[in-house]
Amino acid sequence: MIIYGSRAKQISKIQLMDKCSNCGMDNRIDLYVFQKYAHVFWIPFFPIGKTAVSQCDHCKQSLEPKEMPPGLMASYKEAKKTIKSPFWMFSGLALLAILITVIVVNDKKKQDKNAQLVLTPKAGDLLEIKTPERQYTLYKIDQINGDSVLFRVHNYETNKLSGLRELKEKGETGFSTEQFAIHKNELKAWFDKGELIDIERN
Repeated sequence: MIIYGSRAKQISKIQLMDKCSNCGMDNRIDLYVFQKYAHVFWIPFFPIGKTAVSQCDHCKQSLEPKEMPPGLMASYKEAKKTIKSPFWMFSGLALLAILITVIVVNDKKKQDKNAQLVLTPKAGDLLEIKTPERQYTLYKIDQINGDSVLFRVHNYETNKLSGLRELKEKGETGFSTEQFAIHKNELKAWFDKGELIDIERN
């Protein structure tokens, strides 16, 4: 379950030269400016607007923007323009950008590793395969004879990439006993077409 919503944080307090509309005292108005922001799991992602509350130091009258007289409203609008949103309110976006970068870098490393492994297949290699029907299964290489690769196919398929974990847990009993043979170049072609997703080598 994803917990998300919005919150507000005071980011500034401004003393104004306005007269209180309730008690008539001059220069006793404080304007508290709040920044609203969206959060996911209480991590701020981005600001979504500012609001404010004014309070008279003398009579303690508090006004929201819709209740403010014209002079006070003008001060509020000016404050919204000049006061910047704190950088920490973009924490979620920054973390998301870092996470995406890490994923992209790791995926590039995995692709580079597989590009090397597919050129030098070995007995025991476990191949993660995407079938033409967009199912996922496993092939296990048993033997290399010159340019020929002998492998066995897993007895089961899954419609999700994550489902390959369950297939791996079945161990040797999950694979058929019949062997198939392909040329090493065909193995490379599978990789180039995206049909060979990953190679596990112990």
